[in-house]
Formats: sequence, C-alpha cells, structure tokens
Amino acid sequence: MLGRDVGGMPLWALTLVIVAVVAIAAFLSSGGAARGKIPQYTPPGDAAAPTIPAPMPLAVFIGDSYTQGAGGGGVRWPTLVGEAHGWDVDNLGLGGTGYIRTSDANSCGRAYCGSYGQTIEEIIGSPTYIVVSGGRNDVGLPTADVAAAADALFGELRDRYPDAMIFVMAPWFDDDPPPPSAGEFAQAIQAAALENQLVYLDSGQPLFGRADLLSEDGVHPNAAGYQALAAAVTAVLDPQLAP
Repeated sequence: MLGRDVGGMPLWALTLVIVAVVAIAAFLSSGGAARGKIPQYTPPGDAAAPTIPAPMPLAVFIGDSYTQGAGGGGVRWPTLVGEAHGWDVDNLGLGGTGYIRTSDANSCGRAYCGSYGQTIEEIIGSPTYIVVSGGRNDVGLPTADVAAAADALFGELRDRYPDAMIFVMAPWFDDDPPPPSAGEFAQAIQAAALENQLVYLDSGQPLFGRADLLSEDGVHPNAAGYQALAAAVTAVLDPQLAP
C-alpha cells in the first residue's frame, strides 16, 4: 500500500506533505499569529496630574539708598520682607534719590538716577504690592514742593495700578535725632498718601541712637541695621495684610 502512487506521487511523500500542512496551520493559529498583534497601552488608573505652583505675588519697592541696600553687604530690607511674605521682589531703590531729588553715579551707580516719579517707568508687570520708602534726601527742600511731588507720584501709581495695595513708609533717618523739619515733612507725605487712598505706615526710627546698626560710613545701615528695618516694616505691614 505504501508503495502505490497517487497522481504520480508516492503515497509516503503525500503523507509527509499533509503532515507539514497541518503543522503550519496549527503554528499560524497559535503563537505565530500572536506575534503579529499590536500591544495596546493602558495608562495607570492612579496617575496624578502634575501640580504647577502658583506664581508669587510681585512686590515693587521704590526708594533711596536705604531701599537699595547700601552698606548692608548684600542684606536688603525689601528682600527680607519679601522672603517673609512669599513675594517676588523688584527692588527699584536708587541711592541719593527722593520725591524730588535725582542722583548720579556717585550715589546710585548710574550716570543718572531719576526721582521716585521717574522710577515708576521702570516697573514691569502688574504688581500686587508697591512700597514707597524714602524722603530723607528731600529734607531741606521746600515742604510744599515735596508734598506736590509726592501727590503726583501717588496719584500716578493709583491710576496705573488700581488693584495694587500701595504702601508709603514714613521717612527714616540714621542714629542721630531727626532734623527739626522732619515732623512737618512726614505729615505732608502722609497727607498726600491718604489723599490718593494709599496706606501710610509709620514704623518710627529703628536706627535712632543705635550706632551699632550703622555701617562704617555712619549713615547707611549695616546688615543688622537692615534686619532691624525689615522687622519694623513687618510689624506695621502685617496688620494691613491680615484678611
């Protein structure tokens, strides 16, 4: 029987062909076909969405060398106050300047440094807080002129940034007694601030009688002096920030 031909092919050869066909079919219907499948990605069900931190409020500080940080060896009271409150600080303080006074490279490090009213042109963005601190360099000028310049500055700030909280600090002096005109001068600044619906803050004179808080020039605070100014500002500022 095994030797009989089928269509010219020996029976044993035909049997081998049939077995091979059956084996290939079985291979394709199982593992071999599975290799042609495209795996499907299933994201994990508990994947948490990335958290994007909220931007810090922008706080702009305008002032003189005390705001700029002269004599502090890198310590500045606006930076300390900003760090304590989680603010992004833009320090526009320029030595020798005031509500009227302008300055130059000898005091502020630039060929020309404008008054506070000119400095507001350097504000970038939309500040949440604005702090104006200074005035000591204007002492000796007519108080009425300083008051007019302060009124113009405060009105411009309020018009440009209607949603910002704007604070005006009473002028600071060094360890010597304030000049005789300091009281009248401060009252004029306060009146201009209130007229424009700004918050006037009087932190006293933290440096008075404290030569140990001044740098070698006897005028500008040292690092400890700027820390004292920051503490004095925080003491009068925080009640205004309370909800």
